[in-house]
Amino acid sequence: LMRLFLLTRPEVDRVIPSPRLRAVPEASPSPGPIEQVDGAAQWNISMIGADRVWEEFGVRGEGIVIGQSDSGVDGDHPALRKKYRGLNTGDDYNWFDPWNNTISPTDKGGHRTHTLGTILGDFGIGVAPAAQWFGCANLERNLGNPALYLDCMQFMLAPFPPGGDPFVDGDPTQAAHVLNNSWGCPSIEGCDPDALLVAAENLRLAGIFVVASAGNDGPNCETVVSPLSLYDSVFSVGAIDRFGNMAEFSSRGPVTADGSGRVKPDIVAPGVDILSAFPDGTYASTSGTSMAGPHVAGVVALIWSAQPALIGDIEA
Repeated sequence: LMRLFLLTRPEVDRVIPSPRLRAVPEASPSPGPIEQVDGAAQWNISMIGADRVWEEFGVRGEGIVIGQSDSGVDGDHPALRKKYRGLNTGDDYNWFDPWNNTISPTDKGGHRTHTLGTILGDFGIGVAPAAQWFGCANLERNLGNPALYLDCMQFMLAPFPPGGDPFVDGDPTQAAHVLNNSWGCPSIEGCDPDALLVAAENLRLAGIFVVASAGNDGPNCETVVSPLSLYDSVFSVGAIDRFGNMAEFSSRGPVTADGSGRVKPDIVAPGVDILSAFPDGTYASTSGTSMAGPHVAGVVALIWSAQPALIGDIEA
């Protein structure tokens, strides 16, 4: 009845679902099989030339803040802990969990810890290891919904303290420079193609570089179908292996879900057998476009760290 009533309102464009789905839970995220790494740049870091940037330009991402929305982060991981923006100032404006209301970074799945490690992790796993990060948990057991994805996008634009009113306490001076989004919102989670469009466009207008993984529905064409990856306002990333071959699983364009015929993804990056951080201070190799997108977020951090005048200049 409420849905029918809302549909009669002239100010309502459309009504979409906002389900709270739950997959079968695991007891806890399994630690990775590797307890430590040797500190040398991983093959994927060298493949994109990040280690050359460190050595030849002396740039490692200093001064750039990464916003990470995903399943959570192991905030105590030795490769990530010192980069947390709230390490010395506290979790206010640095962590938001609309699912479980945790007050400090935690990861129930491992996915986010891995993706963040590729962006800025120490010990040779991260592209921009001197960048900082703050985060938002928009997934629970790898599922989300439009409202909570939007909650985290809003937090990235204008962070606020726990219990704060985003419209009053949100502080855009503490926004991220670059966002990594290794997730998609398919119809089963309530999204239609335009569900997150206005938010994505406004993040870009604010000068925030939005990176989105293209999805793992390949190899057929027309498989870039879910927000955020189908939008023109975000940089969508497909996956290749260490030999430069397109990963079989990586989604392809053109985008037909919104009728645009848009070419996607915008770029590809390493996404097969990527070694990165995992819960409990461990490391593990994982594959997916979720692993590819963080490389591009890290590269933007390096570019903007090297040339601060370019910060916020998305077109450049």
